[in-house]
Amino acid sequence: MKTNNTEIISIVNHMVVSVNNIFNKYDVSVYIMGSLARGGFSKLASDIDLGIILKGSLDGAKEKIEIIISEARKSFPSVKNNISVFWGSIESINGVIEGGRYPPFDRLDLIDHALLLSGQDGRERLARPTKKELDIASSRFSLSYLATQERIEEFHNCSCIARKGVVYTTKVILFPARFIYGEKTGKIAGNEESSLYYQNNYKGPDAELIRNGYHWRLNSLPEDLNIVTNSLQKGLPSLYTNYINIYIQRMEQYEEISLKNKLIQWRNEILAK
Repeated sequence: MKTNNTEIISIVNHMVVSVNNIFNKYDVSVYIMGSLARGGFSKLASDIDLGIILKGSLDGAKEKIEIIISEARKSFPSVKNNISVFWGSIESINGVIEGGRYPPFDRLDLIDHALLLSGQDGRERLARPTKKELDIASSRFSLSYLATQERIEEFHNCSCIARKGVVYTTKVILFPARFIYGEKTGKIAGNEESSLYYQNNYKGPDAELIRNGYHWRLNSLPEDLNIVTNSLQKGLPSLYTNYINIYIQRMEQYEEISLKNKLIQWRNEILAK
């Protein structure tokens, strides 16, 4: 686990024990994923990502996982990081049966970067998502998570973003860099690598915003939120234009016309004065 934070290590170990207790320990493999596996974990802003591969039926698994997360929260109230648990069987992860929670992006992260914490490693049986799967899933996620009406309105009043704190603000900034890196390379990377990639390939206020966003993610927002607001106002339009345009072109290539049109509409709305 790539962190020295004792609280984070303790809550992860607590959840591993809970998973083995609630599920048969011989029928479950537990992994740490995301920045705790790849590096670059931020106590201020990073998620705690856990991956579970189950054997047999998935009936009741979602409810059991919700209990595991709830008990971990109660046992470690000082840990404020979001907890994400990805789960499924080999068959559900590979799309043979319905169920579980492993979007293509997180399936690739599991295959390439996850660290086994408990159980037997069964990742050699997992099917790698294709580049097309990753691109389409990234477009759909972007439209559902980043293109809400509330977020579009925030583009025209960036102080609203800054007031929501370091986690929200830095995700608004750094998600585009991660998706651009994924589309260009077909690989999964954390915020550090994807931020550097953006700064090496783009110049201007958008690249400066990415640099600031990664710094803030590790060190918190400056006390003067006007600094954040000004950086957002200068950099967000070009950052998101670059990001959305890449996926518009890719959706056109894949003949995903509905997604392409939604991306165009989103771009036009955030650029409208």
